[in-house]
Amino acid sequence: MVSYKKILELQSLGKNVSQISQGTGWDRGTIRRVITKAKEEGLTPKQWQDLGEEELKQKLRKSAKPKAEYLPIDFEYVYKEMSRAGVTVNLLHQEYCSVAEKSNLKAYSRSHFSEQYKIFTKANKVGAKIKRKPGDSIELDFAGDLVSYTDTYSKEQVEVTLFIATLSFSKLTYVEAIRDKSAVSFASAVANALHWYGGVPRYLIVDNAKAAVILHSKYERANLNFLFRELADYYATGVVAAPGYTPTAKPMVEDGVNNTYTRIVAPLRNCTFYSLESLNEALLEQSERFNCEAFQVNKNWSRRTLFEAEEQRTLTELPSSHFEIRERATATVRQNCHVLCSFDKYYYSVPHTWVKKKIIIRFGRKDVRIQSLDGQLICVHTRGNHPYDKYVTDASHMPSYLRQYIDASPEYFRRQALRYGNNTHAIIDRLFNVAQLEGRVPEIEYESARGILALSKPTKANPYRSIKRLEKACESLVLLHPQDYVRISYTAVKNEIAKVIKKELEQEVLELRTKDIGSGGLLSLLSGGDA
Repeated sequence: MVSYKKILELQSLGKNVSQISQGTGWDRGTIRRVITKAKEEGLTPKQWQDLGEEELKQKLRKSAKPKAEYLPIDFEYVYKEMSRAGVTVNLLHQEYCSVAEKSNLKAYSRSHFSEQYKIFTKANKVGAKIKRKPGDSIELDFAGDLVSYTDTYSKEQVEVTLFIATLSFSKLTYVEAIRDKSAVSFASAVANALHWYGGVPRYLIVDNAKAAVILHSKYERANLNFLFRELADYYATGVVAAPGYTPTAKPMVEDGVNNTYTRIVAPLRNCTFYSLESLNEALLEQSERFNCEAFQVNKNWSRRTLFEAEEQRTLTELPSSHFEIRERATATVRQNCHVLCSFDKYYYSVPHTWVKKKIIIRFGRKDVRIQSLDGQLICVHTRGNHPYDKYVTDASHMPSYLRQYIDASPEYFRRQALRYGNNTHAIIDRLFNVAQLEGRVPEIEYESARGILALSKPTKANPYRSIKRLEKACESLVLLHPQDYVRISYTAVKNEIAKVIKKELEQEVLELRTKDIGSGGLLSLLSGGDA
C-alpha cells in the first residue's frame, strides 16, 4: 500500500520522483500527484508529520469531478411505442436525447440505450407482437422427432420426418410425413402444402435448413438452393429465411410443431401403418380435426373457419399444373455424343456440337431435360426404360459420318442417293432390289451403297470427284445396263467415274490448247511472221 508520509519524507530528503519510485516500487504518477498536491495545499513538514496516514490521504485525495446526471430511460414507454407501426429504436433514442437536452441532463448513448432495452425485455419476458395479415405468409419447418411406419416386407420400422406448414394469420396447419430432409423431399412437401391450402401466399418463411438455404448471413439476403428457388419462381412467391437460432421469427410454425406432437401425432400412437401413404392419410385426417377445433380464447372461431372467412380469398391463384420436382446435376458430354445421367444410370444423346462441354441434367418423373450452364434448353428425352440397352439416342444428334451407320436401312440410302440424282438413285435401288430377288438380307449391300455415295466426295488422291460427275457416271452405266435385275457394283461405278473425270480433263486440256493455238496464229498474222 502506498504511504503518503513516506513519499513526502523521501522528497524532503532530496529524492526525486524516479528515485522514490525505484526505492519503493510505487507508481511515479501517484508519487508526483502526492508531492504536487502537498505543495498546492501548502503543507509544511511539521504539518504533515502531525497528521495520521489516513488523515493525510483524505487531505491529499484526488478531487473527483461531479458526475453528470443522466436522464432515466422509461422502458415501459419504449416497449409500448415499439409495438406501433413505423417506430424504431433509433427514433425513440433521438426523442430521448431531445428530452434530455431540454432537461439539462445527459443522455445515454445509442448502444447503451438498446442494450438496456434488451435487458429489460429479457428480464420481463416481453416481446413485440407481430401482426400478420391474411394471405401474407406460410411458415415452414421440420419436426425434431421422427415418426415411423412398418415395412410390409421386412417388418422393420421405417423412420420418416414430419414436415409442418402453418399459415401465419389463421394458423391453419398442414402436416406431411416425408422420407428425409433432402431438398427434393422438402420442395415436394411445400408444393403439396400449397395445393392443399388452395392458394399461394405473398412469401414463404423458412429456417436455415440445407433443404432450402445454402448460405445465410445475418445482414445479407439468403442464398437459396436451385430447386427451392425454382419452386418459388414457379408459384410466383417470395422466400424469407428466418435468422439462425431464432425460433421467435416463425412463432406460428413452432407452435404448430408442438401441436403436431400433442394433438395430431399423439392420438395416433397406438395405430400401425404399413406405408408412407397410409400414414399421411391418417395425419391429414387428424390434422383436419385439430384445425376444426375451437380456439381456447375465442370459442366462436377455429383455424379452419378463420381461414375460410378471412384468408382463403386473399391467397394468389395456383398455377394450372403441379410443380414438377426435377433433380439437378452437371455432367460432361462424352466423345460418343452421350452424357451419363447419375440418377438412373442411362446415357442420353446430346447434339455433337456439345461434345466435351459441360451441361446440366434436369431429371424429372417422365423425361430428362438437358440444358446449357446458362439454362438454355438443348434437348429433351423420354426417360430410359429398357432393361438392357442403357443408351437413349436421337439420331439427329449424331454427326453425318456416324448417322449413316445408326440410321442404316435401304430407305435411308435411297433417300441419300435421290439427293444426288435419279441415276444415282437407280443404281442404289438396284442393289437392294437384286438382293431381295436373290433372297439375301439388305445389310449385305450397305457397304456397297456407302462406297458408291462416297464417290461424290473429293479426296487427296482423287480431288476431281463431285456429285455431278458421280451422277454422270451412273447415267452411263444405267444406259449401258438398262435391265433392272442387273446389279451395278461399286467397282463398276468407281471405274466409270474415273473415265468421266479423265475424259472431262482431256477435253479441258484440248480446249485450252485450241485457245492457245488460236491466239498464237492471230499474233503471227499481226506480226507478219510464222507462229
